[in-house]
Amino acid sequence: MSDFRVTVETHPPFTVVSVSGEIDIITEPAFRAQVDELLDRPAVRLLFDLTDLRFLDSAGLRVILDAYGRLGRGDRVAVCGLLPNIRRLFHILGLTGRLPIYPTLDEALASASTSGSS
Repeated sequence: MSDFRVTVETHPPFTVVSVSGEIDIITEPAFRAQVDELLDRPAVRLLFDLTDLRFLDSAGLRVILDAYGRLGRGDRVAVCGLLPNIRRLFHILGLTGRLPIYPTLDEALASASTSGSS
């Protein structure tokens, strides 16, 4: 748990939630608390930057899916920086067709700026 960290930064149009370390049953409550606080903001768009996330279990995945459920379909929730093991999990669960997934944070932000979204 010592290397688990969540940071939040604003990069319009997204609020970027960067997670490092591991999300498991022990760290999930802290992750959920941070995300739930963001979901209370009006018109929030979340981008989960998982570049430095080494492990994601079902509890952590549920936080991302709950955010997706609360914010609705479309581009209000996206993820980027999936390591191969986490990308495989998203693929197996059929999430690659539901959530926008970008290779890097820079590509996610560039895509949002060229799409004219706000």
